[in-house]
Amino acid sequence: MIPALRRLAQPIVVTLLFAGLTALFTQPLAFHVATHHVGESGGDARVYVWNLWWVKTALIRLHTDPFQTDFIFFPTGIGLALHTLALAQGLLFIPLSSLVGDVAGANLIVLSTFMASSLGAYALARRLGARPEGAFLAGLIFAFCPYRLARLAGHYDLLGTEWIPLYALAFLRVLEPGRHPWLWVVAAGLLGGVCGYTDLTYLVFLAIVSALLLAFRRSWTDGRLLWRAAGVAVLVVAALFPLLLSAWRDASAWRYPAYPGSDRYVADLLGYVTPGPRQTLLGDRLGRAFDSNVTETTVFAGWLTLVLAAAALRRRDVRRSLAPWIALGAFAFVLSLGDTLHIAGRDTGLPLLFPWIGRLPALHHLRAPSRFSILVMLALALLVSAGWSRWIASVGSARVRVGLTALVTIAIVAETLAIPIPLFAAGAPPVFAAIAREPGDFTVVEVPGIDQVPGQVMYHQTIHGKRVFIGTAARVPVEKTSYFFGLPLVRPLVDLRKGKLSLTEALGPDVTGAAPEAARFLGIRYFVVERAYESRGIIRFLEAALPTERVAGDAERIVLRVRPEALPAVSSTLDPGSASSRLYFESGWSLPEGEGAARSRRAPALRSTLLFRRPADGALRVTLRLGSVAAIDVTGQLNGRHVGAARIEGPSTDVTWPLPAGPVERVERLELAWSLPGARVATVRFERR
Repeated sequence: MIPALRRLAQPIVVTLLFAGLTALFTQPLAFHVATHHVGESGGDARVYVWNLWWVKTALIRLHTDPFQTDFIFFPTGIGLALHTLALAQGLLFIPLSSLVGDVAGANLIVLSTFMASSLGAYALARRLGARPEGAFLAGLIFAFCPYRLARLAGHYDLLGTEWIPLYALAFLRVLEPGRHPWLWVVAAGLLGGVCGYTDLTYLVFLAIVSALLLAFRRSWTDGRLLWRAAGVAVLVVAALFPLLLSAWRDASAWRYPAYPGSDRYVADLLGYVTPGPRQTLLGDRLGRAFDSNVTETTVFAGWLTLVLAAAALRRRDVRRSLAPWIALGAFAFVLSLGDTLHIAGRDTGLPLLFPWIGRLPALHHLRAPSRFSILVMLALALLVSAGWSRWIASVGSARVRVGLTALVTIAIVAETLAIPIPLFAAGAPPVFAAIAREPGDFTVVEVPGIDQVPGQVMYHQTIHGKRVFIGTAARVPVEKTSYFFGLPLVRPLVDLRKGKLSLTEALGPDVTGAAPEAARFLGIRYFVVERAYESRGIIRFLEAALPTERVAGDAERIVLRVRPEALPAVSSTLDPGSASSRLYFESGWSLPEGEGAARSRRAPALRSTLLFRRPADGALRVTLRLGSVAAIDVTGQLNGRHVGAARIEGPSTDVTWPLPAGPVERVERLELAWSLPGARVATVRFERR
């Protein structure tokens, strides 16, 4: 019994030490764990809180696919497979929030990343031969490095670095001789899958780690090891199949703007040796930021860490035993510098390797080279652990070994500590809780919020639980943005807020005529307008254009409730030339062309989409009056389900397809695929079958 307790004592002590460091490095979160969220109030943190809420809402309340949502960007919806959803963290949030509440549950996820990252690096270092003292330094350097601390601004997914050392540990066991190697194949495959469901960038890092470990073991000629590695890859892909399928569908159906950042979110060469401005002890006097985006460009490694790693590199036995990790650190270091070398905030123009990464299949989405610096920190942590272990072994007294390690720990903490971390108060103004109490499925509009502070709008949604017709995501298709900002009712609100439009202009006949139909189609029930914008005519515009009533607001907000019974009924005919037609002609259409009753819209591409609310329940049929100069084949899909095909010949061809049954007023998408561009639509009519 006593030997067993002794074996348990060491991991328990190490875990408690890392728990203490987690509490220290996240101060003052320990005193606000149930009342405040981690992150900067005006940054991305609110979106990551929404991510957790959405995963729970999709799976528990709605029983739907979390990678698709129309709770934001309603009614078009948006795919979240290319968004930083961090599904794995959302799944963990479900039980945690049920036990301790939503706010504490989100904070425990953040705290768990520090614990798991430190213990993962510790275990990896031990597997590579480090003594407990050296492995402890590895956990400290990796889990509490400035790169990770900068992510406390609100990037919860990028805090999920624990899967890198844990996967590496499992993959090492895959390559080692021993009993039951396929158990480690399964473990590595599952860890890789969880990593992918946390952050796809880190999944790329795991692939690099795997390739280097295979290369340095000269495994390319060992069939057994190659089969095991292939087994890991197959399991990772199988685990990620729902995400990959959804991402492929989104990428093939919509046009996404180019990712910015590969020329900005880079590691400055001096950034590795220069403390950031947020470092507690060094920031005020020595700290410097080489880019305005401090979160994405913080890569300070720590002076003592660099000295200890350099000392370890002088030892031949360390270089031999950690060769793949040294190569990993060097490769990641070069990639982290971006497209061209930056020194002291100046772009030297010297070309580097990162642009070649974008030429590889599926890797053009990597937009932030500086994120490769976490692999540099892992390599440095392992070097320090190996060097310190070999040096400390020559010290005979256990107390002296512990004391020396404690001194090094204090010095590293002093270099990297960055407290207090940013926090913002949880909760929203009471008006949103009041909206939440009203039953029904409807939309809430905030001003500002239509074209500003989308993260705040999404965070408020976690309180009221209703739909919003704007939002944000890591990747937003061009069609979604152009659709919303071209809508009647929406465009005047944006221009009024910006002062680009007078109230008289906003209340033109086209706008006021289309506004009630737009409110019906978009399901708008509430407008929440900050009083600062009342002077710009927004309230008067809404009260003149829509049947609204003022309800309980507060000192900072005016709340208007739209009376749904006073809105027009759902239209059964879509006129492509009407002032409200933009509501229905979602993507792949020209502006209205022609004059009077002969106005139509042209399909200049091979794919067009229509949105409509079902005018009646039960089975319907849709009739499209189409025309073209040349013969064109068209196929239709309703929400991804084939409904019919036809050939258009001549200036006017009626195409009628049956539509499956569905509830009245549900918003649906009819997708049209054309064999040639140029078809025209004159009318779209829905009738009961």
